[in-house]
Amino acid sequence: MPMNLRQQALEIFHRTLAEIDVERISRRAVKEYIMPELDAPQRVICIGIGKACVAMGRAIEDALGERLTGGLLATNAVVGETPQKFRIFLAGHPVPNHESLAAARSGLEMLRANDDETTLAVFLITGGGSAQFELPVDPRLTLDDLREVNRVLVGCGAVIGEMNIIRRHLSAVKGGRLAEAAPHSRRISLYISDVNSDDLASVASGPTLPGASTLEDFHRIIQKYDLLPRFPPAVRELIAEGSIGPLPKQTNNDARSTHHLLLDNRKAIDVARAFAEGRGFVCETARDLVEGDVAENASEHLRRIADLKRRNPGRRVCLLSGGEVICPVRGAGLGGRNQEFVLRAAIELAAQELRDVVVLSAGTDGIDGNSPAAGAIADAGTAAKARALGLSPEAALHDSDSYSLFAALGDSIMTGPTGNNVRDLRLLLAQ
Repeated sequence: MPMNLRQQALEIFHRTLAEIDVERISRRAVKEYIMPELDAPQRVICIGIGKACVAMGRAIEDALGERLTGGLLATNAVVGETPQKFRIFLAGHPVPNHESLAAARSGLEMLRANDDETTLAVFLITGGGSAQFELPVDPRLTLDDLREVNRVLVGCGAVIGEMNIIRRHLSAVKGGRLAEAAPHSRRISLYISDVNSDDLASVASGPTLPGASTLEDFHRIIQKYDLLPRFPPAVRELIAEGSIGPLPKQTNNDARSTHHLLLDNRKAIDVARAFAEGRGFVCETARDLVEGDVAENASEHLRRIADLKRRNPGRRVCLLSGGEVICPVRGAGLGGRNQEFVLRAAIELAAQELRDVVVLSAGTDGIDGNSPAAGAIADAGTAAKARALGLSPEAALHDSDSYSLFAALGDSIMTGPTGNNVRDLRLLLAQ
């Protein structure tokens, strides 16, 4: 396998990460959406939620200067310089911790204390916020209850939209309930989205945007995945007694509130495609391969790259997709959906003898599952190289231990936390 193809896949991924820099994109958003609103308000407060909110907070602080009264950021990692006017909460992910609850309480208090027509409340809403900014809807629920609910949801096979419907109904700050604390203020929400395009209500479970989910949806998802027996007793009791109420209703005529998408997975894929085309690759984007089963998804990607190669003889080709495949955890190893996707593809590449094909999948947040890697890269020789080291690809799949295998091969993609989070990017190159 020519190293050139591997190198180009890695270069396209890393250049894409650099191009979708959250801070630079947020600076443009401040000029476009916030600056025009600064004439009337006497104070500006800011609440940031999720993995990308620190970079957004820096952009807000630098652009507004003394006009920014103060704010808070709830995130699981501070990447880069810490903004000075924000109180930082190192919250939990993928399950909430005590800082997650403290951040939500502080956010509600800040909004209520400053709620009047002279206040502009800016919300920075990014992926990961569902766990990092949380408060139970009923005081009878504990942090341990919320953690257990999140663990059950992550491992049940539900897609992120379904998980968020459950989280919203059990939360005092999700599904539009955070914005309810500031009904008289002017409110601007800026989004770095980790969900499907045009579904802003699912980013961080929609703290300022209720969405269209209903109590009926809540109960339907519980039944679909047989969640009730797996939920903590306190949650079961609230559901049984009918104490879980409906979310705020979404309205389209609230002039005090606006919502703006700054960056999402589709835009990241478009950036990667532009880089690939600039290197002479014939590109195709698989917009429909987003959230399917990891094994089926990997197989379909390989079928399409082979077909793309056949349709373009003598040309280098590139298949791109993004999203988050469904990858239930089976064992106690280290890994994540990106590395399992690549490992499954590597096994099939060897079985089908698909030479001159490289597969890369990695998270734009720099974190894949419970491993320190962002993802991995492989080709038709990967499985054989692993076996030569005494490693079994099949055993790694069984134990959810894809990271250990790729780390031994030197094929892990290591970025560390990026301060971004627009889902995963998958690149398949062939020649």
